[in-house]
Amino acid sequence: MPPVIQLENISKSFTERTWKSVLLRKTRRVQALEDVSLAVHEGEILGLLGPNGAGKTTLIKILATLVSPDSGSGSITGLDLETQAHCIRHKIGLVSTNDRTFYWRLSGRDNLSFFASLYNMYGRYKTDRINEVLDLVGISDKADFRFMSYSAGQRQRLAIARALLANPDVLLLDEATSSLDPIGAGKLLQFTKNTLAREQKKTIIWCTHNLSEADELCDRIVILYNGRVIEDEIPAAMKQVLGTGATYRFALSAFLPDLEENPSFRELEPVENGVKSCTVLLDSNRVPDTIKTLTGAGIKVYECAKIERPLEEVFTEIIDRENGIG
Repeated sequence: MPPVIQLENISKSFTERTWKSVLLRKTRRVQALEDVSLAVHEGEILGLLGPNGAGKTTLIKILATLVSPDSGSGSITGLDLETQAHCIRHKIGLVSTNDRTFYWRLSGRDNLSFFASLYNMYGRYKTDRINEVLDLVGISDKADFRFMSYSAGQRQRLAIARALLANPDVLLLDEATSSLDPIGAGKLLQFTKNTLAREQKKTIIWCTHNLSEADELCDRIVILYNGRVIEDEIPAAMKQVLGTGATYRFALSAFLPDLEENPSFRELEPVENGVKSCTVLLDSNRVPDTIKTLTGAGIKVYECAKIERPLEEVFTEIIDRENGIG
């Protein structure tokens, strides 16, 4: 089955204009994206990560047909980004941060009614669809309140409801949980994964700065840096991309000098009854020999557990690698 989203060598640059450049009449071109290629399949959640200025927002705008690329080609659900942009807009739902396109004096329901009309929804079908998306995002009880009275989290939920109105094949979610409390964010993550992706088979681009959120939710992660794709892996593979080492937690009756001399050795709080605890970075193949050495020295091994590397650590190491650090 062909990818729902297909991009080939997409590049985009902008003219940077500041007060200084205007006064001196000197402008420069900023390369926002450079030869970006990616493919996303039906029902897949692709996490889009990268530091500020990496090109994430520009890529989202190109996918939403709000900005045209300078070069390269792309398609969404088989429709060409350049020549069939109008048709693509009926296939996508966009949720962006700091959205100011709602009418503040109208209720949430009336706002959705207005936008549903833009999708050529009328009559009973429109009413039922509005009720359905309000239920999906959990703000039916606030539907008839004015938008101006909504909390930041409720506004974000209404933005997601609007994105779902036309039952799009593709969802572009830019910092979708930024205004939600931890409980609301957790519910949205489960709703996105279980309902939207798994049950309804929607293809989702999830743009976020929350790396633990991306680790929990996304099937695959793309890291953008300086407008280029520097990693494209499933989270588990990405955590191993920088080497075979892994962090292990030991609970021991005593520490062996050889273990303490390891540069990655970190002593933890004692477990109980004088049992010492530590973490150390080891090659997985060396773990059996390490345990054998410990027991051979008369040290009791109460625990040896592999600690999965947090995505934040991997992300930092990948960016440092690109900058020539470490």
